Amino acid sequence: MMQRVPIDDHAFRQFFDFSPTVALVVDLADGHIVAANAAATTFYGWSHEQLLSMTMSQINTMPPEGMAKLLAHLNQNDSGIFYFQHRLAFGEIVNVESSNTAMLVNGQRLCLVIVHDLTDQKQAEESLSLARRAMDASATGLTIADGRDPDLPLIYANPAFLQMTGYTREEVHGRNCRFLQNDDRNQPELATLRAALQANKPCEVVLRNYRKDGRAFWNEITIAPVFDAAGIITHYIGTQKDISDRKAAEAHVERLAYFDSLTELPNRRLFLDRLANNLALSNRNNAHGVVAVLDLDNFKNLNDAEGSETGDLLLREIAVRLQRCLREGDTASRLNGDEFAILLANLSVDAAAAAQLGRVIVERIGTSIGAPLTLGSIKHQITTSIGAVVFPTGKESPADILQKADTAVHRAKAAGKNTFCYFEPAMQEHVQRRLMMERDLRIAVESGELRMFLQPQVLENGTMVGAEALIRWQHPIRGLVPPLDFIPVAEEASLIVAIGEWICRQACRTVKRLEATHDQLRIAINVSPRQFRTADFSARMAKIMQEVDIKPHQIAMEVTEAVFFDNLSHAVATMNHLKSLGVRWSLDDFGTGYSSLSYLQKLPITELKIDRSFVKDAPTNPNDAAVVEAILAVARQRKLDVVAEGVETVKHVDFLKSRGCRIFQGYYFGRPVPVEEFVAAMETPRIHPPAN
Repeated sequence: MMQRVPIDDHAFRQFFDFSPTVALVVDLADGHIVAANAAATTFYGWSHEQLLSMTMSQINTMPPEGMAKLLAHLNQNDSGIFYFQHRLAFGEIVNVESSNTAMLVNGQRLCLVIVHDLTDQKQAEESLSLARRAMDASATGLTIADGRDPDLPLIYANPAFLQMTGYTREEVHGRNCRFLQNDDRNQPELATLRAALQANKPCEVVLRNYRKDGRAFWNEITIAPVFDAAGIITHYIGTQKDISDRKAAEAHVERLAYFDSLTELPNRRLFLDRLANNLALSNRNNAHGVVAVLDLDNFKNLNDAEGSETGDLLLREIAVRLQRCLREGDTASRLNGDEFAILLANLSVDAAAAAQLGRVIVERIGTSIGAPLTLGSIKHQITTSIGAVVFPTGKESPADILQKADTAVHRAKAAGKNTFCYFEPAMQEHVQRRLMMERDLRIAVESGELRMFLQPQVLENGTMVGAEALIRWQHPIRGLVPPLDFIPVAEEASLIVAIGEWICRQACRTVKRLEATHDQLRIAINVSPRQFRTADFSARMAKIMQEVDIKPHQIAMEVTEAVFFDNLSHAVATMNHLKSLGVRWSLDDFGTGYSSLSYLQKLPITELKIDRSFVKDAPTNPNDAAVVEAILAVARQRKLDVVAEGVETVKHVDFLKSRGCRIFQGYYFGRPVPVEEFVAAMETPRIHPPAN
């Protein structure tokens, strides 16, 4: 067995002197310091000799009477731990923990004082306290879950979270946040959330959650893991934001764009979507259906005589009667005004049988509509002209099918109204006219018959910020042809690509001509879906701007959501390339389609254009006013500019200004004028292009 050598007083003195812990020996009779180690001189900043000439009252900030009581207490007790503030040589005051052990040494009552600096600990505690107060004060719901427990129980929830959900702190503590979903567990974004947790990655999702009282709300949730120094997840931090108002506004805009606000029937867009789906099924299953268009006879007379309120009541009643006559799976739609459409799906594998069954259903609808009805206190009776087409008969598109039915309804009108007519090939005389127009249009592109007009875009005070480029066709026989007459033909014949490049070049040349005096003026050009989808579209546009040598920020490209349907990734890449050069992107006809809101989050859109169809009656029609207000609300939330089209009267201007719209386009501020006239006006210092 090893013999142990007793530790002598010298060894104990070395332990004291060289200990890294601050140590003092104090005479309890008067508080004088009788010993101090090297760590004490370093900590306090006084020399060893200075410390031995001092009392604890010179170091401890407590008043003398307090020090006297402390010394008396230690004289009566063997030990004690206290928290003080000590003064350092340079005047700094620090928080310390003082561990005191009293003992009798050679008849003298002494106290060993071990001092620990609490400065870092205090700062950490204050930081934690500040963080806790900040979390408690946050208007965003905040939660912390224990990441070491597989069930991720909540260990903290701030007041904003509790207020948002209606639960108390005790009711949420220890529970996984999944309790907020109740039984609504089939939400797709829950899978995204679970995948992120399994991969130890942060994620952001929007979930439908439920308050304590059962009311649903939309919750925008961000979950982020917290790692310790070893890379192990210890906690999860969650932020929770109630976005129900935003979701409601978005849903309101989408519903207004997808359903008719008066009758609550599907609108044209939804009808065509359903027809497209049914057409695909019909081609796959070799089944036939019928599309019919219904136009109310003499509705305008009734509307003019009895007023629009009575007309609206009639249209709502027609919608109800339509739906009563249809089978499950069929669709009734209000296309516009007093025009309705119905889709009768999967009638028969035999086209003739489908036509006969369709006639039976459609004639039953005609009879139902023709039955007397009471609107207010007056009885009315109205008839309808109906045109129908059996589909599929080839490779026609949904729009082609609807067009054939529309052609048939015009024939029914011409036959004396209140009648039914199927589409026949003999009705296609207009096709021949379109072929002739296509031939003439090809010549027009090659021979320079196209003309560019410009319509101002202005602020409310009349200051011009830009202009939209509009195209006209100077036909040698027909005169000036408006775009609605030939652009659809150009789209179908693929001439739109050449026309689109022509107008882009003309716009760039106009910008170049005005560069010296109007270098901030931008010209907006319309980009067709067919042109946009060409593989080298962005490169060709960039090349034109480079050749003309203009600043791309003076060009705005207007697109409709139709350009995104086929290939969203291509659209994103194309738009981002041109945006990187400075080109602005504007979403045209906003509010007339169904999917616009989802694209706002994915594409580099900087501007929305409110379609003239909404602006026209917005000051007097609550439905159109609601659409305009909803679009402006979405734009404000997304920080997008808005241009209102079709501004023709002071009522339009006042209505739009009162709702926060800043940029206007329409006859009130200026009609489209030929580019040369526009440039001449701009080069004249006194005026903008003439307003009519």
